[in-house]
Amino acid sequence: MLDEKNKNIELCSNCGSPVTFNIEKQQFACDFCHSTFTTKAEKDFDNLTYEADDLIPFHVPEGLAKKRFFEWLIKGENVPLDILGKINNVQLEQVFIPYMGVNISYEGSWGADIGYNRSESYTEYVTKEDKKGNKYSEPITKTRTVVDWNHSSDIFSGTTFQSHMINDELTGSIATFASRSSHLAFLENTKPFDEHYTAGTRQLKISSNKVSQVLRSVRSFAQEEAEKKMLSILPGDSNKNAKITKFTYDLTSKYTYVPFWKITYKYEGIDYIVIITAATKDKIEIDGNRPLSQDDSTVEKRMKRNGRFGLLGSLLSLLITVFDILPDATGPLFGMLFIVGLGVWIYFAVKRHSFLGNNKKHLKNNLHEYPEYVGLLKQYPE
Repeated sequence: MLDEKNKNIELCSNCGSPVTFNIEKQQFACDFCHSTFTTKAEKDFDNLTYEADDLIPFHVPEGLAKKRFFEWLIKGENVPLDILGKINNVQLEQVFIPYMGVNISYEGSWGADIGYNRSESYTEYVTKEDKKGNKYSEPITKTRTVVDWNHSSDIFSGTTFQSHMINDELTGSIATFASRSSHLAFLENTKPFDEHYTAGTRQLKISSNKVSQVLRSVRSFAQEEAEKKMLSILPGDSNKNAKITKFTYDLTSKYTYVPFWKITYKYEGIDYIVIITAATKDKIEIDGNRPLSQDDSTVEKRMKRNGRFGLLGSLLSLLITVFDILPDATGPLFGMLFIVGLGVWIYFAVKRHSFLGNNKKHLKNNLHEYPEYVGLLKQYPE
C-alpha cells in the first residue's frame, strides 16, 4: 500500500514538491516546506498543518519584563501624569510567535559588455600668433581615456537568507513590531523544539497563508540577491547590458518559535497591549499602546503650532527682503518682523521642550516612588 501511494507521486499543495506518505501517522509530509496533509484532494491551505523545527527558550524573567514595561510606559509623549496610580489589572503572558527562515543557495551565469579603460595620446593643433602678428598652427600632444568594450560571460553562485513572521493573528502596530523582530528567530541560542519549553505558554499558530506567501516570494527575492551578487563581481572598469542568462536555486526552510512577553493592562477602563522580546537579555525591545493625555496633548500641539507660525512669518519676511518685492522703505519693518518671528519660534520651542521635560521628570520621580517598581529595581538593578 505504501509503494502504491508513493507511485501516485503526490505533490505538496503548498510548494509543489514531491511528498512521502508516513504510514504510522497516516499522512503525507513535505520535506521541502514541512507541511502535512492527508490526501491529494485536500489542497486547501486551511487544511495544512505545520510543526515548529526549533525554538528559543525564554531568557527574560517575568520580573525583568515587568520592570522594563514600567520604564517604557512613562517614556511616551503626553502620557497622563497619574498613569502609575490608575493602571490596574496588569497581566503577563508568555507567548511564542512563529517565524520562518529560508536559506537559499543559487547559481547561474551572466553575460555583459565589459569596458576596460586605457589612456591614449593624440595631437591637437592650436592657432597662435608670432611677434609680427602672423598666425600659425602648433601641434600639442594630449592624453585621453578611452573604453574598450568586449562581451563577456561567466558563472557565479552564492547564498542568502530571508526570515518572516508567519502568523496572521497579530494585527496593527503589534504585527509590524513582531515582523521587525524576525531576526531573533535565528540567534545562537536556538534549540530543537521540545514541549517542555512551551509548558504553560501560548503558541500562536503557523499560518499556512503566511507560509505560502513567503514561498511565493522566494524566487523573486533570490533573483534580486543574485543580481546584486552579479553586479558586485563583474570585471572591468565599467559595464552595460548586464543580465543573468541562467538561474537556478535551492532552499531549505525551518520554523522557529520565538518568545515574547505579552502584557495587558487597563487605564480608566480601556484595555492596552504591550509585547516585549524575551529571546535575549542583551537587547530587550518593547512596543505597544500607551494612554494619551488629551489636555497635555492639546497644550503641546498649541505650542508647536504657535512656534511654527512665528517661523513662517520670519521666513516670509526674509524672502520679501531678499527678493526686494516691496519698496526699500519697508526694509527695516520686515527686518524687525524677521527677528520677532524668529524670537516667537525660539520662545515656543523652549517652552514646549520645558513642558515635556517637566512632565517626564514628574513621571520618572513617580516611578521611583512606585512600590512595585522599587522592589523590581532591587531585584534587577540597572
